[in-house]
Amino acid sequence: MRTLIAGLVLTATGTFAFGQGQNPAFEAICKDVNTHGYRDATDFREDQSGGVWTTAEKFGSMWKFTFTPPDQIRIDEKMGYVLAQNPGLVIVVEAPGNNGNAAGVWTYAIHIGMQKVVGSQVSGYGGYGAPTSGVKARSTNFDCNFQLK
Repeated sequence: MRTLIAGLVLTATGTFAFGQGQNPAFEAICKDVNTHGYRDATDFREDQSGGVWTTAEKFGSMWKFTFTPPDQIRIDEKMGYVLAQNPGLVIVVEAPGNNGNAAGVWTYAIHIGMQKVVGSQVSGYGGYGAPTSGVKARSTNFDCNFQLK
């Protein structure tokens, strides 16, 4: 029985350590390539824009992802949260917070082996009684340069 318990403890410890520290440190500098977006809004006259999908959106900026094992990630120097990881793959969420009028969240899939990143954002603004309010969702893929550390 003692051997069985020791074996289970060692297996669980090894599995936990592998699950948390399996990816190398890296930095990825990325630029958005294609972005699809959805927006629906109501303005101060209560005119609704109607839900509109577009592929014309561009962020036009560089994004920096810095991963420090076992589970620390920074996106443009802001702390993100690792939700899950497997060897070569990290799933991240970033919640920039709210500014009193809007709130949103970004999620990313970072594939170290492919050196690819995709991201999606959902956000809403306006709340109850605001002069303008709306929702949006955007998904984009990135062209990245990865440096393993």
